[in-house]
Amino acid sequence: MTPLEMLAAVLPSPGNGYYCAVELTRKKEHVYKETLEELQPTIDKWKKDGLDVFFALGTFGTSEDRTKDNMHASQVLAVDIDCNHPKDLPSVVDEESGELVVKRKAYASAKVAAQTLQKFCEDTGLSALGDPWLVHSGGGLHAYWPLDQMLFREEWYPLARRFKELCVKYDLDIDMAITSDASRVLRVPDTVNTGVKNGKKVREETPVRFLSEGDRFQVADIEAVLVANGIGKDFVKKPAPTALALPGQRPTSVNSSAAVKLFENSVTKFKKIVLKTRDGTGCGQLAHYIENASDDGMEPLWRGVLSWAKVCEEADKATVWLSEMHPYDRERMHKKLDEIKGPYSCNAMDDINPGICRKCPHWGKITNPLIWGRETAVVTAETEIKVDPGSSDEPPIKIMRPEPPHGYAYGRHGGVFMERSEVGDDGNPVTKQILLCAHDIFPVDILNNNGVHEVHFCVVRNGKMGEVLLPQRALATKDDTIKQLASQNVMAAFGTGNDKNFHEYIRACVEKMSSEKTPIKVPSSFGWQDDHTFVYAGKVYSPNAQPVMVPMSELANIVSNTQPTGTMENWRKVVDMLVRRQMWDQLAVMMASAASPLMGFTGLFGCTVHVASSESGTGKSLSLDAGASIWGHPVHYRTGAGTSAVAMQQRLGLLRSMPLITDEITTNNRKDFEWFPAFLFSMSEGRGKERMESGTNRERLNLSIWAALAIMSSNRGAMDYLAGARDHASEGELRRLIEFAMDQKLDWTQDEINLIKSLHSNYGLAGNIYAQYLVDHREEIKALTNECVTRMYTEFSAASDERFWMATVGCVVAACIIFKRAGIATIPVQEIIDAYKRQIITLRACIKGGKRSAEDVLNAYIQEYQGKFVVIKYGEKASPAAMFGDGTSVGKQTTRAEVMGRVEHGVTEGGVDFYIEERLMRMFCSNMSFSYTNFKSDIAKLFTVTFISKKDMMSKTEGPPMRVAAIKISRHIHNLEDVVLQPVIPVAVG
Repeated sequence: MTPLEMLAAVLPSPGNGYYCAVELTRKKEHVYKETLEELQPTIDKWKKDGLDVFFALGTFGTSEDRTKDNMHASQVLAVDIDCNHPKDLPSVVDEESGELVVKRKAYASAKVAAQTLQKFCEDTGLSALGDPWLVHSGGGLHAYWPLDQMLFREEWYPLARRFKELCVKYDLDIDMAITSDASRVLRVPDTVNTGVKNGKKVREETPVRFLSEGDRFQVADIEAVLVANGIGKDFVKKPAPTALALPGQRPTSVNSSAAVKLFENSVTKFKKIVLKTRDGTGCGQLAHYIENASDDGMEPLWRGVLSWAKVCEEADKATVWLSEMHPYDRERMHKKLDEIKGPYSCNAMDDINPGICRKCPHWGKITNPLIWGRETAVVTAETEIKVDPGSSDEPPIKIMRPEPPHGYAYGRHGGVFMERSEVGDDGNPVTKQILLCAHDIFPVDILNNNGVHEVHFCVVRNGKMGEVLLPQRALATKDDTIKQLASQNVMAAFGTGNDKNFHEYIRACVEKMSSEKTPIKVPSSFGWQDDHTFVYAGKVYSPNAQPVMVPMSELANIVSNTQPTGTMENWRKVVDMLVRRQMWDQLAVMMASAASPLMGFTGLFGCTVHVASSESGTGKSLSLDAGASIWGHPVHYRTGAGTSAVAMQQRLGLLRSMPLITDEITTNNRKDFEWFPAFLFSMSEGRGKERMESGTNRERLNLSIWAALAIMSSNRGAMDYLAGARDHASEGELRRLIEFAMDQKLDWTQDEINLIKSLHSNYGLAGNIYAQYLVDHREEIKALTNECVTRMYTEFSAASDERFWMATVGCVVAACIIFKRAGIATIPVQEIIDAYKRQIITLRACIKGGKRSAEDVLNAYIQEYQGKFVVIKYGEKASPAAMFGDGTSVGKQTTRAEVMGRVEHGVTEGGVDFYIEERLMRMFCSNMSFSYTNFKSDIAKLFTVTFISKKDMMSKTEGPPMRVAAIKISRHIHNLEDVVLQPVIPVAVG
């Protein structure tokens, strides 16, 4: 019989898939053809080249690969019986002698193998059905039972699996993989067996010979033999039915987070499985592989144990150790590992190598032996962990998780565990890890918050950090501790039964930290602290160190609005756009926000930058938004339009060094704009108003101190108001104010509008970099700031009374320089200086034109009280005329309160004499913020002034006597229009 005829007898007929021929000597080449005749030339060529030639026991659905899943149909049952051959070469080392010897196979010779096969057929009843077809492979015996019908994969595999079990039951030592996998290959008759095994010569070259033609077997007869031997169809488990698809979400366990954390921290040690196997209480399949790894036909079992080793912690080492036993080369091992989809089950291993698993006492009780290698991976050393910073532009936040208290541990992938010693199955002590909390929770600091101690815990969930503040007094009882933690969404795993253990862990943590660390004082404000650290966004920035997060409940509102959000790149695009459009005034206001922390280096405590515009769309709010975005949210960082002056002072005390930003103070202006001049003074004083403690005669501790800048906007010009007709002088307020008048309408493209809107999702990033840079280079920045301030005096030709302006501009210039050095943004410095210079020029002119003189004060007094001046006119008729300036008569009922002064005409030749009570004039000067001493001195330079100790203001009238200390002011009248005539109305001098 020719080889092609033999193949045709055992394989499906043409039209039922692709036939496959394989050479496994050189390239391991596979050739797929639709007919056997098409395969013949390839087989002949490989034979001529002296290669090992094989054929697959089934046909394949595609010509892509030779896999079990691609197998389409088969029409044969086959066994491969390994045996020794007279031409075998020494290939293994004898353990006793140390010499190379011939490896012993399943059977000593082909004859013994044939005799065993014949006995197997007789014992099982197969011999009654006919004789199998036999081929001598050159290193073993191949037996075929061709079937009377082709079976598709779904039918063939269960039958082949049961046939393999029949071989196991009657101790026929076969290659288990061949019998139950039709994608496997056997040698083609009339070719050669090169004797090379895994690159090693184990036998001289031998021929592959067809020995005998047998019978064809009916599937029903084979089925009957299997059933008769107790291997019915129910032996092979059917696939589990597909779960019924129901709408909605599958219910989850209440403690799913705890279960997940147990799974995440579970690791499998292959070494533990091996040790248990060597003790005789482990896996029989692993033991069988270790003992027989070098045998032929071990590849399926090797793949199975690889599937276990692959998922173990020491996978790299374990897979190499298993592979080198055969040996299998590294390339082949990695290929197999890539193909393995998951750990093999006991059922799968029993299918590969029957006769072992079903004898195991754990059969049907475990899925696979991985359970014996499983343990909880925990960490007890101090560890640096990384958490999500919340911004894609920032690196992960690094936190040091301290060493846990004795008897506790942290899961490698999170969670808190309690260590408990128990006695294992073998009588030896084992450490068991009890999960207390599904999340990492560990103490960071003990905080001293105004004398009340709180423990600051860090909680890490899903890579994100949370904070828990636990009053230290709550540790006194379990219930108080559990309630406090539960109110902050932290609970023990697996219900209330674990509360006691969880409380003991929390208390142990605090006891350990109390003995190791000094409590940290909780900052009461943002900005510079007394120890030269800087507080921003809920973190304390120290020189050359990572910022430390500290809970600040009293600053929670500011903390929440200063968290860095978005990316630095997107924030910088807005700044670059303002520079590109040369919006220097808006940039100058924005940089005043950055300049605020530098104000403390100047020796002054504050100044106010005001943006005024009666029109919308001029960039007024944009300038404030840009400034606020340096530190936090462009809108929420600011105080609201209706915030009172007292609340602004309180906010200044909380911000301390950071800018107070308020948009649209117009709401307050409409009520009474006098609050603003008062604010300008208090802002520059750097200290809030003093208060008394309730119910005591003791002042409260005033913590509202600051050295910062305030940035405000409104639709009313503050400069015009201050320079207008106020009761009080305004020069002091004007010198504490820099006002930008933005009246030019701005046009924007849609892209620019979108860019400006992006500030709402990109903010606080510059502040994060800036704060760290400030503390890292504090002395350098202090010197730079003072240098810039000094330079501004020269740049602006400024006098000492312009110190608030120069300090502000100097800080702004220094901030521009620091921004560039820190890599935050590049702001053209000279353009910013020029922007401030324009405002200072306007302010100087306003102060110069609005200065109040003694003559102005006198005019104001006369204008306000002209109706209450007693007017006397001499030289007409028989007696002088006496009336009030408003035309009413002076009589006996006239009171002192009605008289504010006296005017006499015709006494001094060519002049008018004014008499004003000194007490009243002194009070009026005080109300006008004008020195009475300066008034007397200045007015004497303009007019003739006489001081009268007792002047009767009602002389020559019918009114009652009124003798007072008065100042007499006389001025000459150069023409008739200057004379006051009846009705008597006093004239304002000047």
